[in-house]
Amino acid sequence: MRTREDKHTPIIVKRRSKRGHNEHQSGAWKVAFADFALAMMALFMVLWVIQPQADAERIAKGVLASSVIEGGAGVFDDLSSVPVAFESLPEFDWVPRRQDVQLSDSRSEAVQRYDSEADLQALARLMALLAESTDSKSNLEVHVVPQGLRILIKDDDKRFMFERGSATLDPHFRSLLAALAQALAKVQNKLIISGHTDAVPYRDSRGYDNWNLSGERALQARSVLVNSGLPVQGILQVSAQADVMPLRPEDPMSGANRRIELLVLTEQAETLYKQLFNENFAHYSPGAVDYVEPVPTPTDKPH
Repeated sequence: MRTREDKHTPIIVKRRSKRGHNEHQSGAWKVAFADFALAMMALFMVLWVIQPQADAERIAKGVLASSVIEGGAGVFDDLSSVPVAFESLPEFDWVPRRQDVQLSDSRSEAVQRYDSEADLQALARLMALLAESTDSKSNLEVHVVPQGLRILIKDDDKRFMFERGSATLDPHFRSLLAALAQALAKVQNKLIISGHTDAVPYRDSRGYDNWNLSGERALQARSVLVNSGLPVQGILQVSAQADVMPLRPEDPMSGANRRIELLVLTEQAETLYKQLFNENFAHYSPGAVDYVEPVPTPTDKPH
C-alpha cells in the first residue's frame, strides 16, 4: 500500500524497445532473395552454355557431308569414282533422313534398294560412320561409281588384312567385315566380292599363285560376311583379280594394291551383268559344235 510520500513520487514506466528485432527481421528476406537470384542466374548460365551445343547437334543431324575427291581404280577401272572423305564427317550417331535415303542402320528392319546417286551417297556416308565406329577409317574406302557403290577394304601401316601369302584373316578385319554384313543385310542390292593382290610373284610346287591367293581371300571374306548375317542370295559373284587391277599402277609391288572389294550393284548394273549369263541371252546350240551327248547309265546321278 502506498504511503503519503509515495503518492507524490512519479511513476515511471519503462518499455523495452523492439527496434533491433524488427531490423533483423526486415533484412532476412533480402538475403533469401539474393540466394534465389544467384541460383536463377546460375541456371540461366547453364542453359546458355548447353543450348548452342544442342543446336549444333540438331543441325548436324540434318546436314550431309559434301567433301569428295576424285580417283580410284578397281573392278570397273576405266570409270571415275567419288570416294567420301571420312575426315569431314561429324562425330555423332547419325541416321540418314528418310527423304535423303531409303534406309539405314541396324535399327531399321526394312530392306531397301539404292539406285540413285543421292541414295548411294547416303549409303556411302553410312559406311563412313561404320568405319569410324570400328576404328577402321584407314582400312575402308568408299567410291560412288556408275555401277553402284564400291567398298575397298585394305591394309594400313600397322595392320594387314591377311597374313602374308595366306588367306588367314586378321581379327580386326574380321570384326570390320562382320559390321559391314550387318549394315549390308539391310541393302537389297546384289554384291560382287573380288580379291586383289600386289604383283609380288607367288608360286609353290603346286602351282599356287596370286590368282589362287586372291580367290581364296575373296571366298574367306564372303564366308565371314555370310556367317555375320549377310543373306547368301545377296552375293552375285565372288571373283579372283590377282594383280591385274592395282590401285597404284605405277607401283604394282606396293602393299596398297592388296585389298578386298565389295561392289554394291545398282538395279541397272545387276541387269546388265545378268545378261551375260542369263538363259534369255545366252543359248547353247549343240549343232554349232561337235557335241556328243553322253549316254546315261544307272549309276549316273544328277549334279
